[in-house]
Amino acid sequence: MYCMLEQKMMLILLLSTLLCLCASAYQATTIPPLIDVPTFSLSTSSSGDDASSSSSTMNILTYASPVAIKPHRMWSISLYKGTLSHANFAKEKRGILQLLRPAHALCKGDDGEGDASGKLIRVLGGSSGRDVDKQAMCEELGFAWKPLECSGETNENADWPQVLPHCVYYLKLELVGEMIDCGSHDVALCRVVEMVSEDDSINAADELDYISTQTLREMDIISEFGRIKD
Repeated sequence: MYCMLEQKMMLILLLSTLLCLCASAYQATTIPPLIDVPTFSLSTSSSGDDASSSSSTMNILTYASPVAIKPHRMWSISLYKGTLSHANFAKEKRGILQLLRPAHALCKGDDGEGDASGKLIRVLGGSSGRDVDKQAMCEELGFAWKPLECSGETNENADWPQVLPHCVYYLKLELVGEMIDCGSHDVALCRVVEMVSEDDSINAADELDYISTQTLREMDIISEFGRIKD
């Protein structure tokens, strides 16, 4: 009788311990996972009512991912509502996604110790193309925008926005269907029209030479929530 009571007590104690461990192992949180992803810039433009008026801009974009490879290579990108980039892409339904290098965060040959470090990222991601001339500011930092010239280009696809120099890759994207309302952002499913690189001999090592959000956090350019720091 005593042995059976002792066994029951031990079982109750074991179950209580397991319940406590389970309760402490999982907790609800409002803090999103701090992940490390590539840093892109989306280049867009929108022609005005006359040929002389247009609005071109570039931003910083980290919500981008490939989603399919056949029959067409497809990517998804997420655009913050109310921005010039969002307005341009919604109107023209196309843009060029640019994978940035560390040099873009350091402003070319800068060693990261001077005032230039992080300025280009802050221009692209911390200001609006409606308020400042991003093209002129990028040129002052040594990154003059230029047309994306590539072999085999035809007149049908020549009217694309300009790009930053020295990016790892350039992906020409065209919207497929309508953008998906996700609250603060709209998600766009895009077909990759063309993939372009500055160097035909690009290899796997070159592809890894991109700037990531973890590096931008370590450089104190962005916060843990992905926002540009002053």
